[in-house]
Amino acid sequence: MATNQFEVFGVDMRDGGRLWLAAWRDILFGDDSPVRQQLDSMVSLIRPDGSVTTYQASRQIDHPPVTLEAVALPDELVLSRTLQLPTIAEADLEAALMLEVSASSPFAPDDTAAGWRIARSESGDQLRVDLAILSRGAAMAYLSDSHDIHDPLAKELWADCGGNWVVLRGFGEGRRESDYRRRLWWAGGWLTAALVLLLALAGLSSFLSGRDLNNLAVMQQETRAAAGEALKLRDELAEVNTAIIELNTLRRELPSPQLEIARLTELLPDSSYIVQYTQNGRNIRLRGRSTDAATLQQALTDEPIFLSVTAPQAISRVGNTDVEQFFLDLELKVNR
Repeated sequence: MATNQFEVFGVDMRDGGRLWLAAWRDILFGDDSPVRQQLDSMVSLIRPDGSVTTYQASRQIDHPPVTLEAVALPDELVLSRTLQLPTIAEADLEAALMLEVSASSPFAPDDTAAGWRIARSESGDQLRVDLAILSRGAAMAYLSDSHDIHDPLAKELWADCGGNWVVLRGFGEGRRESDYRRRLWWAGGWLTAALVLLLALAGLSSFLSGRDLNNLAVMQQETRAAAGEALKLRDELAEVNTAIIELNTLRRELPSPQLEIARLTELLPDSSYIVQYTQNGRNIRLRGRSTDAATLQQALTDEPIFLSVTAPQAISRVGNTDVEQFFLDLELKVNR
């Protein structure tokens, strides 16, 4: 049952506007956009070995070097990873990736630079995100030593991530982006003018010929098309709802090991430590040492987060020391 009046099949329809905008951004500004492939500026990419190749909208083309240049960073300066996300995350993808950069970057926030490339899977239900993170200071040091460049806005910086080139933000890509937006506005203006002229001619033709019957037929076809789109949207929403249910089920059945390790770190006293941690779904096996293993077992048993705490092996003393070795099996509760 929907939790509020805006929820349909488990999806908040208030996100519809953001999803619509995200679709248009993908069509006009996406890395694989057919519009960008026609209107984007060509860039000469200077590789670490000194070779130069020309690209347009992330595609290598057979063209002599051009004045707009980008520098390819060596792999050792870049931290890269590939993410697989459902398309429902596209509405908040920018914010999600910024959080991912903040969480994954080992550098200071002011020293962190990042970029990403987004592509859709062949089935269209997944997003592949190639993410690159680097230190601004290390990048500027490389530009200064290898290319005698001291202005971060002088050239674009690209990084090879998963076999794809990723443009790093905050460097010289602004010039190419401005040129592309200007061409996009220019092309959009001409297209709008052509559409207005076409509509005017169609309106004049309809007025002169008085084809009322044809207009009724067009309206009937549009109504059928709208009904078909509504049915298609209903099926898509049902698929999204099923995916969300499956994801929630997996989240409940497969708790995060990082979360449980952090929880145990807080629960264990300074006199106890874990030697071996094994987790299979909601079942955790611990092997560790403590000065008072029995008290530790009782303390974990009293924690409401655990359904059961058992010792598969007896507590044993380690040599002639006061340290005891313990084995514990923990079972997490389902609803936490």
